[in-house]
Amino acid sequence: YMKKYTLDDCKKNTFKNYPEIEELYKKEHLKFLISQEIKNIRNKRKYSQLELARKSGTTQSVIARIENWNANISLTTLSKILLWLDAKIKLELN
Repeated sequence: YMKKYTLDDCKKNTFKNYPEIEELYKKEHLKFLISQEIKNIRNKRKYSQLELARKSGTTQSVIARIENWNANISLTTLSKILLWLDAKIKLELN
């Protein structure tokens, strides 16, 4: 009989033994969530990457890198993109 482990179990064990991995996970996970939401909202609004880029004052390649979780996005760029997508981010600080 083999015990089944969930992803949460694996994360807990890994983070307990390697706190630096937990910090990296938190940072990258947030980038991933933002990138996926931008892509989802852009698709829902039926904008191409090029249209969104032009409207938000950036390039299509920047939008592609953001959506593919391959870019560090500035707050200024994020704000412009969200403005044109008519979207908001809810930020909670604890």
